[in-house]
Amino acid sequence: MEHGAPLSSRSLAERVSYAILGVALVVLAFFFLAVALIAGAIVALVVIGRLWWISRKLRQTPGQTEIEGEFTVVERRESVRHIAKTPPESGSP
Repeated sequence: MEHGAPLSSRSLAERVSYAILGVALVVLAFFFLAVALIAGAIVALVVIGRLWWISRKLRQTPGQTEIEGEFTVVERRESVRHIAKTPPESGSP
C-alpha cells in the first residue's frame, strides 16, 4: 500500500488500528488537559491564599503608625571619645 492511499483502499485491520490509535490519543489529550487544569487551579489557589494572608496581616494593625521602644540619649562627645578610646577630660565626670 502506498502512503496516502484513500481510506476505502485500506484494509479493515488498518482502519481499526488507526481508529483505536486516534481514540487513545484523544483520551490521552483529555487526561493531560485535566492534569494541567488541576495544576493551574492549585497554583492559583496558592497565590490567592498568599495574597489574602498578607492583606489580612496588614489589615490587623491599621492604627499603629509609630514604633514603641526604649532608648538612651548619648552625648556626641562621649561617643566619639569612646570610639577613639581617649581618656575623658579632667573637668568632665
